[in-house]
Amino acid sequence: MRLGAETVAALRAGAVETLRAGSTGPLLLLCEHAGNIVPAPWNGLGLPSPFLDTHYAYDPGVDGLTRALSERLDAPAVLARYSRIFADYNRFDGDWDHMRPDLGGVPVPGNMDIAQAERRLRREIAVEPLDDAIAPLVRGRRAVVSVHSFTPVMAGHRRPVDIGLLWREDGPFVRAALRELKARGAESGLRIGDNEPYDWRAVTAYSLQVHALDHGLPCFYLEVNNALFSRPETSALVTNLVEEVLRAALADL
Repeated sequence: MRLGAETVAALRAGAVETLRAGSTGPLLLLCEHAGNIVPAPWNGLGLPSPFLDTHYAYDPGVDGLTRALSERLDAPAVLARYSRIFADYNRFDGDWDHMRPDLGGVPVPGNMDIAQAERRLRREIAVEPLDDAIAPLVRGRRAVVSVHSFTPVMAGHRRPVDIGLLWREDGPFVRAALRELKARGAESGLRIGDNEPYDWRAVTAYSLQVHALDHGLPCFYLEVNNALFSRPETSALVTNLVEEVLRAALADL
């Protein structure tokens, strides 16, 4: 695919949204799977449009949660607008699911046998703008949190977790967040996961490795069961709880 310079520039501009870039607060929020947009020239990657409304395409609920946390904590936040099917910002370039060829066995026509030139173009449009937005915001921060959601059922297995905290390097920030999350989660009747529903120590992930660990910053991935966003009352419960947890963990730094 060949695109003119003006088109590429416009698509790059649409890849990312930054909130409170001028904040001097200690926390940086990332939301790599906030959006489900496939840039128009790719025509939905050949998928039926309903697939772009599923968890395969984005993390339901995290856009609103990230915005609320950014406002309440006066924290800068960077949100990806393009679907992770187009290019998953939280994967390294060589990972099979950086531009995944299937969705649980359903082929993605536009992601089959992608030429290297197109891979470079997609990264120029969907990855580089996020790198450029995040990099200057890392300076002066004391911690980074990446906000995600997960499906309550995966491959027929019901996950016994409502909110999980995924960490790779232990430290005071992680321990304080886990302590507060478990205590406040128990009060709210929520099931809390420690490196669940995924264990970050067993997999690789791009965003926090590059923008936190490589800078010596404490960090974790926050994972919320997306069923909790289906009702206003449980969504509000999650937002309030996570805000309190992050305030307490930041105070421990």
